[in-house]
Amino acid sequence: MRTIGADTATSLKMSDWYSTVEDSPQVGDPNFVSASLRTSAATAWRDKAPSGIISMLPFEGAQWCFEQPVSFTQFHLPFDLMAMVCAAMFEKELTHDHIRMPADVHDAQLYRKMERIRHSTLLIEPTNLLLDSWALILAEALVRGLSSHGERSGTARFGRLPARGIARVVDYIEGHIDRDLRLASLAAVAGMSIYHFARRFHETVGLSPHSYILIRRVERASALLRNTADRLVDVVLVCGFSSQAHMTTAFRRCHGVTPLQYRHSVR
Repeated sequence: MRTIGADTATSLKMSDWYSTVEDSPQVGDPNFVSASLRTSAATAWRDKAPSGIISMLPFEGAQWCFEQPVSFTQFHLPFDLMAMVCAAMFEKELTHDHIRMPADVHDAQLYRKMERIRHSTLLIEPTNLLLDSWALILAEALVRGLSSHGERSGTARFGRLPARGIARVVDYIEGHIDRDLRLASLAAVAGMSIYHFARRFHETVGLSPHSYILIRRVERASALLRNTADRLVDVVLVCGFSSQAHMTTAFRRCHGVTPLQYRHSVR
C-alpha cells in the first residue's frame, strides 16, 4: 500500500501491506533486521508457527500463511546500525547469531514504539532526520530485547557535548536548515557515532536533535510569516519542512494555530 524511506541512504525503511492471499513466501535479507507489526485482527503464521502482533522476519526468509484479509507494517533496520548501537551500549560485537527471531514477540515497550511510529507516518511524511531518530529508537529496543547481549547491563557512558562541539553542530544546523538533514551528517560534525551523538546532544541541549531542529524551523518560519509576504509553499522550502502539512502540524504543536492563522494574528 505504501513505502517509506525507499531511498537506499535512509536508515529506516517501512512498508504498509494489505493482503488477500493465503500463502506468501518471503526472501530474507541479512543486511537488515526486519520486524512485522500486524495491524488487523486476522491471524497469521510464520513457517507454521503462530505469528504474534509483532513477528521478526528471519534472515534466511520464511513462508507466511494468512487469514484473509490481513494488514501489517514492516520495519527494516540496517544490520550495521544495529551492530553500531550494540557496540555503543554493551561494547560487544553483534553477529546474526546474537539476534533471536521469534514469530511471536512479547514486548509491550517495543509494541508502543512501533505503533507510535506507524501512527506518526499517517499524519506526516517523515524527513530523513526523523527516520534516523526512529531507527535509533527501534535499534536500541531490539538490541535490548532480542539480542543475547541485552541480558547484561550496558556499559556506555555519554555525558555532555563540549561547548565547541555543540557550537559547531548548531552552526551547521543553522546553515543547512533548508535541507533534509541527516543524523549522520550532524554526528560527523561532532566527530562521533550517531548513537553517541544523539545521546550526548540530548544530554546537552535537553532535546533530541530532531526536536531541536523542528523548533528552529518553526522559529524561522514564524519570523518569515511575521516579517515577509512569502507564500506558505516558499516558507516550507526555505525552512526545510517536508511538506506544508508537516509545517502545519509543527505550528499547531508549538503555537496552537496553523501557519496562516499565525500570520493573521501577528498582523
